[in-house]
This record gives sequence, C-alpha cells and structure tokens, in this order.
Amino acid sequence: MTVCAYCGQDRKATREHVIPSFLYSFQKELEQSVIGWNEVAGRMVKGEAKIKDVCAECNNGPLGQLDAYGKGFLTNSGLLVQNYRKDRLFIQYEYSLLLRWLLKISFNSARADGVHAHFFDEHIPFIMGQDPPPKRHRVAIVLYLSAPVLLKNHRSPPASFVEISQGSGVVSPFHVRISYNAVRNERYVHRIIIIGPAVFHLLLFRDDVLPGHAASEIRSLIKSQSGAVELSYKRNVLQLGVGKQSWLDLYAPQILRARDNT
Repeated sequence: MTVCAYCGQDRKATREHVIPSFLYSFQKELEQSVIGWNEVAGRMVKGEAKIKDVCAECNNGPLGQLDAYGKGFLTNSGLLVQNYRKDRLFIQYEYSLLLRWLLKISFNSARADGVHAHFFDEHIPFIMGQDPPPKRHRVAIVLYLSAPVLLKNHRSPPASFVEISQGSGVVSPFHVRISYNAVRNERYVHRIIIIGPAVFHLLLFRDDVLPGHAASEIRSLIKSQSGAVELSYKRNVLQLGVGKQSWLDLYAPQILRARDNT
C-alpha cells in the first residue's frame, strides 16, 4: 500500500507511465525500441519510465481519460507521424483538458527526476478535474514548432536520417522529451514537454508573483523563441510557424549533460 500522489488515499499502487503509454507504443512501431533521457541517471537509457505512487482508481480513471484526450489531440493535429515535414502546425484544443494533461505529464516527470514536484501540489485538484483552471499568473503554456534539419547541411548524414526523409531532405523525427530548464528563475519554474515538433513550455509561477510580473515573463519567453505563442482559454484554434531552433538544438543541453556525466 502507498499514498497515491493524486487522490492522497492509502491504496495499492500501480505503475503509471511518465510518458503516456500510447506514445511509447507509437515510438516502438517506428523504432522497435525506446531510448530516452533519464534525469536521475544523467544519461540516455532504454525502456519505459514508470512511477509507482498512483492508485488504480486514478490511473484507470481521470488520468487515463486525460491520456485519451492527449492521444486525440496529437492525432487530430497531425503530430503522430514519423517525420514532420510541414512548416505549419494547425491545432484545435480544449484549453482546460490540454493544460490538465500537460500538468499531469510534467508532474509525473517531476516526481521521477526529483525536481519541482512540490510546485504541482496546488494544481492536483485541477488535474483531477475537481477545480477550475489556474489563473494565468499561476500557470501559463507557451508553444512553438521546432525547425527540421536539412540533410544538405550535413556532409555525411546518418542512414536513418536519409531513410525517414523520403527524398525530401527534411528531417524532424518523432521524439518525446520531458525536462526542465536548469537555469533558475526567481519568478517561475520552467518545465518543457516536447512531442514531435511541438515544444510546450509550462511556467509555474511562485506564490508571490503578481499578475503583471507574470505577464511580463510570458512576453519575454515568447519574444525569445521565434514563432512562440501563448495558449489561452479565450481561443481554441491556433496556427504555428516553424521557429529557429531545430529539434537537434533542443537536444543539445541533454547531450552536454550526458558528456559531463561520463
């Protein structure tokens, strides 16, 4: 028996995937195996990351429903593809459900890597569908589209790149990464969720941050990331263009940290 991280009840624990299981399944269909960054180990490892502090009622109930929404959202947006070659991304979303799903994923990751987990405590009732969405000065989502890599910029591109480019010369392979910005910010905790070319930035503001200061931080992040937009309950459709950072650029911090840990 263990105390469930979501309902707080002392119940028999189940294994909850850090990355939703349908994303692992999709990756296996493409690559036969799953390789991802393990924050605790400080290196890339094979296998599916799981946590053991979620009861069956939560896992199979509200959390499973959020994963079902996430799968539908990614499918309808055209993000569940081996190689995203478009220079635009059109999404239709329900803000509350999308935010709940992203918070759930990031909360699972935070407990697994041992960083920032307590910042999610106040948002657990919302994740479970019991509270209304948090105000903008408490949580914000910024989204942008990573740029593909052109094979012509590489003298000897890996064979796997050539294979999935299908003659287009454009490579943006499907991958999933859940992490955080290691640079400390005095006003918010910065969590990052990358699914294919979609790069979601979750900003969890500290208790004493005023609405005006939060708005300033959101504008600053958007300004620093080409093509970035803020998701809002005031609209349910968005069209995004490609930013300047490629998917390889986004992996650079992990590559450097892996090198430092060797």
